[in-house]
Amino acid sequence: MKTLRIKHVDAFTSKPFEGNPAGVVVEADGLSDQEMQSIAREKNLPETAFVLKPTVQNADLQIRWFTPDAEVPLCGHATIASFHALAEDGLAGLKPEGQHYFRLQTKSGVLNVKVEKNFSGTSVEFELPLPKFRVKKQLPASFLKSLGLKSNQLEKKLPIVSDLYLYVPVKNLAVLKNMEPDFRSLRKELRKSKHIGVCLLSVETIEKNSSVHSRFFAPAVGIDEDPVTGSANGPLGAYLHQFAIPAGFKVPSRTLADGRTEFIGEQGDEVGRPGRVKIRVAAKGNAFQSVSIAGEAVTVLDSTLRLK
Repeated sequence: MKTLRIKHVDAFTSKPFEGNPAGVVVEADGLSDQEMQSIAREKNLPETAFVLKPTVQNADLQIRWFTPDAEVPLCGHATIASFHALAEDGLAGLKPEGQHYFRLQTKSGVLNVKVEKNFSGTSVEFELPLPKFRVKKQLPASFLKSLGLKSNQLEKKLPIVSDLYLYVPVKNLAVLKNMEPDFRSLRKELRKSKHIGVCLLSVETIEKNSSVHSRFFAPAVGIDEDPVTGSANGPLGAYLHQFAIPAGFKVPSRTLADGRTEFIGEQGDEVGRPGRVKIRVAAKGNAFQSVSIAGEAVTVLDSTLRLK
């Protein structure tokens, strides 16, 4: 009987049972696509990550991400969770404290990861592909209805844009809190529009130092609501830079020593799993040079999985 270790890690938080949960198989070489999908379905978490040897020369590691229903090309929180798990076990050269740099092979390209490990814990920064926003004039009435929204609840001073996901600005936190999507209808609308998921955002936040609050829905790939979506929060930083700040919205941020701007994304409060994402953007005008997300994680379960 084949066995392998699998961890349950909560990302974008330092507290168990908050943030976004991910399954992590730290040594997944030899698993078939079908086995990875079956494991992800069995775990039934937003994503399960599988750490593998790279198959391209310019990468140090490879990660593949599966929802309960499908493989996805990008996942932020499960990447944070994976490198936390590797550092915890001292794998992939992560035994000593200090700063460690990786080139990560993914289905979205080879991306940079920085791991900072010290006596107090591990912080992971993950570079994302640069967003290429396409402005949409409006959403179809059927799409709005599937979200449980009316057109007068949208923030008209900000655009609806699409990238890997669809980004829809709403007027305030109350709209986000009270919305009740019809997930069956939303699944059809997302498949029709060819988007993996939809991110609803507000520049009104719970905490005064936060920059944006969001909710994320992806029923087309088996995730009705994702607690804290790293791959959506990264582009949100670019969205704030390109659209919200020029429109006159006051968006808290800070300038890092390397000149990048750091925003804080809030998510997960509506589902009882609050998480906070550090979003780091480097840009000249509206030309983005880099977009990354950073955060911590905590392991809540370390177990053995048995396969036939």
